[in-house]
Amino acid sequence: MVQGKDDIAANYVFDFDDEGYSNAFGKGKPREISGNLHLATDFFPVITHHLDGKISIKLFGGDIRYEQWNRYYRVSNVNKIHINPVVHLNKIVTITPPNPPPGDLNVTYPDGSTGKAPYIYPDYKKLLLMR
Repeated sequence: MVQGKDDIAANYVFDFDDEGYSNAFGKGKPREISGNLHLATDFFPVITHHLDGKISIKLFGGDIRYEQWNRYYRVSNVNKIHINPVVHLNKIVTITPPNPPPGDLNVTYPDGSTGKAPYIYPDYKKLLLMR
C-alpha cells in the first residue's frame, strides 16, 4: 500500500482435517462448517503510528479474538469456498500513540470522529455503520 512501510495481511485459516492447530496461531476456537462456504468480510485500512516512529498499515476486519469476527474455520464436506472481501479503501482509520505516554491509543475514524483504543483495535461495529 505504501512503499517502505510494513504491510500486514488479513488472514483466513482453514482446517481441513482432524489434525488442527492448537488455537490456530492465536486465532481462537474454529467455527465448524459443513457444506459450501461463502465469506464476505468488510475490511477497513488502518494506519498505525508507533511510538518508535514506524508506521504500519493493515486491513482490519474485526478483532478476531471475538467469535463473531473470527476467521478460523474447521471445514468438512466442502466443495467450494468463496471469499468475497469488501475493502473500504475510502474509509481510512488512523491510530496514534497517547501523548504523553502511557495511555490508550487515539483513533480517528473516517467520519472525523475520535476515540480511544484500549486494546489496540478500533471499534469495528462503528466502522460497519459507516460503510
